[in-house]
Amino acid sequence: MKLSQMAAWGCGLTLACSLAPRLLAQKREDILSIQRDVAQLQDQVKQLQTSQDLKLATLESLIKQALEQSNQATASMTTLQRTLTDRLNDQQTKVAAPIAVLGTKVDQSAEEMRGVRENLAALSSRLANLDNKLSDISSAVRTLSQPAAPPPPSGGAPPAASNGPAPPPGISAESLWLNAFRDYSSGKDDLAMMEFNDYLKYFPTAENAASAQYYVGQLYNRAKMYDDAVQAFDAVLERYPDNPKTPDALYGKADALLRGGHRPEAASEFKDFLTRFPTHSLARNAQAQLRELASATARKK
Repeated sequence: MKLSQMAAWGCGLTLACSLAPRLLAQKREDILSIQRDVAQLQDQVKQLQTSQDLKLATLESLIKQALEQSNQATASMTTLQRTLTDRLNDQQTKVAAPIAVLGTKVDQSAEEMRGVRENLAALSSRLANLDNKLSDISSAVRTLSQPAAPPPPSGGAPPAASNGPAPPPGISAESLWLNAFRDYSSGKDDLAMMEFNDYLKYFPTAENAASAQYYVGQLYNRAKMYDDAVQAFDAVLERYPDNPKTPDALYGKADALLRGGHRPEAASEFKDFLTRFPTHSLARNAQAQLRELASATARKK
């Protein structure tokens, strides 16, 4: 019995000795695999850190550029306002002199009264145009001096109902109007056209909707697309009939018809303007245009 037990122990010992090298080799291979994985992970961490550092450096550069551009814009606005003030004073001085000369001519000769009246009408037209330009320039200066409205904070109160499709996040009626008028005043007509149309799309009943539609017509006039301008001014008259921009839109429609070569229709619209708004600042312009149209018709006969 003892001999058989000893034989069994000997066999077990022999088997263990034969398996030990294999187990050690397997463990060594597992350790090497783990070390390779750790090395790869370390490389990935280094690459991620390098990419993050580059992005942070780029962001810092962009912030610095934005600050520099903001400072330059502020300086440009100051210079622009000073230049506009000087030019307006110069224009007022130049306009005052012709008025004095015309008054002297009226006193000197009754026979020249007819010519003087025509000159006065032309001068009044220039004064009305100058007044409109002064108003536009003043509005542009005020608009350009105002910073763009910040987007509403997340989780804040929802914007007021606009009776149109929901605007994109961060877009409000005030910010869209300021951006559109700023671009219109600075001559960025394509961008202004898109912004005014977006305003009408998202805020068709807002406070400045009629003005936005009116400036769409003015942009078409600038582009010499007179038929489109007539349609845009018609939209003001149809959608917003009781609005401060109604007289301007009616005059703009008549002017666009005239520029587009539709003289009879233009004359009819100028007459309608004078009937409805006889004391408006553009009334003298309308009268001068009607006289010119009548003279042209008489010359043709």
